[in-house]
Amino acid sequence: YLVKHREQKLAKESIKIASIVGLVASLLAIHTGDSSAYMVSKVQPMKLAAMEALYDGGTDQSLTAIALIHPFQQPDYAKGGEPPLRIGMPYALSFLATHDIHGYVPGVNDLIRGGYTLPDGTKALSLSEKIDKGRTAITSLRNYRQLLAKERKAGLNETEQANKSQLKTTLLANMPYFGYGYVKDASQIVPFIPVCFYAFRVMVGLGCLFVLFFIVTLFLVYKRDITRFNWLHKAAFVLLPLGYVASEAGWIVAELGRQPWAIQDMMPTWTAVSSIGSGNVMLTFFIFLVLFTVLLIAEIGILCKQIKRGPEYEQNINE
Repeated sequence: YLVKHREQKLAKESIKIASIVGLVASLLAIHTGDSSAYMVSKVQPMKLAAMEALYDGGTDQSLTAIALIHPFQQPDYAKGGEPPLRIGMPYALSFLATHDIHGYVPGVNDLIRGGYTLPDGTKALSLSEKIDKGRTAITSLRNYRQLLAKERKAGLNETEQANKSQLKTTLLANMPYFGYGYVKDASQIVPFIPVCFYAFRVMVGLGCLFVLFFIVTLFLVYKRDITRFNWLHKAAFVLLPLGYVASEAGWIVAELGRQPWAIQDMMPTWTAVSSIGSGNVMLTFFIFLVLFTVLLIAEIGILCKQIKRGPEYEQNINE
């Protein structure tokens, strides 16, 4: 309406409401993002290390703003050090991950080597130790299930009952590392760092841009004549699809960053094989694709038609 110089009073009042809602929503997204970063550091530390291209961690870690990461090639993180041309915000990563500016944040190599002190005071296990525990859990589960099956059919003698009890104890002790029993080498537990790194910065960068946009819009709509700022009207059109880009970038970080885990530490993706045929998956996908495309076309058509008509009260006045 502002671009077409129509219904400007309605447009200005609508922009006031939209800008307030947009600013509050953007700030709330930043708040939830902070909470998510804290939880990721506790539950999925490898994801956080991939998001930051953090190879060797430590205390007083800065949050990377800019770094030179090859977009199509996994970096040689085993060499350690930092990515080239890295510029960071001092202490910010430690604060996000631990809520302490001096907090320790492990990098990719630290998570593989282990040995650093966890928040509960225990030492982090190395990948090789987790693999050993995972294989022990897998073997214990297999033997335990065999004894259960035998118990149901013919019962167990005293020795077998004792073995069953011991297997259960061993299984419960090693179960947190069950999925590592399927891991063969360190490369399998490190997500593809470039995609995680850049997708995270797209998400955060666009979020900050939205906050700035809504602040500027609120200032202009309340303190200036917003109908005169044609550049802002055009910027709003450009920013509209970027909300979806930010959302998808966040999902990319969430899904690729958790690789290789279908269930964290319990089930890697290559063991999470479904019995559903690929044809059924493709059919379902294309059904949803067609359905939502039709709905999108219908929604855009209705919106454009209503916008073209304008508000009903002005039509009634003209009549």
